Amino acid sequence: MKKSLRALTGLVLLDLIVIAGAWWMIERTRSGAWQSNDPAGSITMVTTTAGMLVGVISAVLLFAFFLHRRAGN
Repeated sequence: MKKSLRALTGLVLLDLIVIAGAWWMIERTRSGAWQSNDPAGSITMVTTTAGMLVGVISAVLLFAFFLHRRAGN
């Protein structure tokens, strides 16, 4: 497997893991399994953090993908 393909695969897998984790935390909060003084605020914080993580992961791994492509890997 080329390094560029590994970077692209890592991007997709890591983004899916972050999104699945955020969805799980939101559902736990929404169902009442996790107690919170402000459920709406907690959900907003989870989605904001997950969105930031997806953006950072995507930017770094897309940069790695293009660097590996340029190098011929």
